[in-house]
Amino acid sequence: MEKIIIVGHGTPNEDANKLADLTKALAITLKKQPEDIKYAYIKYGSPLIEESIIECIKENAKKIIIHPLFLFSGFHVNYDIPKIIKKFRKNYPHIEIIYTKPLGLHEKLLEIIKERIDEIKQDSFKNEAN
Repeated sequence: MEKIIIVGHGTPNEDANKLADLTKALAITLKKQPEDIKYAYIKYGSPLIEESIIECIKENAKKIIIHPLFLFSGFHVNYDIPKIIKKFRKNYPHIEIIYTKPLGLHEKLLEIIKERIDEIKQDSFKNEAN
């Protein structure tokens, strides 16, 4: 059984921690059951990454794919998350834990940025016309 964990940084403002909504939508996109897509935070949110990994283990996951929802490879992506994964790989060698690259410079991300800029330009044009 495969589980996916989307990991974000988190914020002390709990209302801004919206990974639950993202994982629900991702489950639909990937045609997976909602319970097979988990979310976790490095800081300032719940559940923490360790808690989500433990939940996957309790649900008998044989493979856990961890995706850092970060733009680039900073300290959390290069050090914190791999350190946690290393500990779980050592303690649960029978479970395959895979770590993906962060979002990075991807053409689809560039398209989204362009779309957001175009939206604001259109809104500005509408406001100027009124």
